[in-house]
Amino acid sequence: MKKKTLPSLDDAFAREVGDFESLTALTAAVRKDLEDHASRDADAGVRQQLVDQIAAANPFDIPASWVSQLIDGYVQAYQIPEEEKGRFQNEFRPVAERQVRRDLIVDTIAERESLKASEADIDDRVADVAAKRGADPGQVYASLQKAGRLREIEQSITEDKVFKWLLERNEIG
Repeated sequence: MKKKTLPSLDDAFAREVGDFESLTALTAAVRKDLEDHASRDADAGVRQQLVDQIAAANPFDIPASWVSQLIDGYVQAYQIPEEEKGRFQNEFRPVAERQVRRDLIVDTIAERESLKASEADIDDRVADVAAKRGADPGQVYASLQKAGRLREIEQSITEDKVFKWLLERNEIG
């Protein structure tokens, strides 16, 4: 009969699973990752509450073509087989509608309140990414531009500005 044995949780184990000096360092890293994840989840929940409240207070129709376009993008990205496409589209439609509504709300607020990301904001974010990677900001910028990711960074910064603006003016229950 085979018996599974678990490794001892000690400094040797910590060095084996990663670049950690001790079990204490590994434990601290895991704790920080869990706290960061919980913080991101809480932030996402607050953001969704804000969007839901805005949408409830200001109902509007969303363009069906935008929803279809988003669904088609996910069908391609996830390489949904043709025979599963219809079911996927039906199941994913509410998620896509919510995303389109969210994007329209964020874009409208960003436009009205002049909260769109500036070139300086994008440069600062790229510099932060480069610093974390220990890379040259110019090379990181060129790499992101080549990969078509600068628009994604711009949207992320704009969204952060919009939600910061909303949180300063609203209470979340």
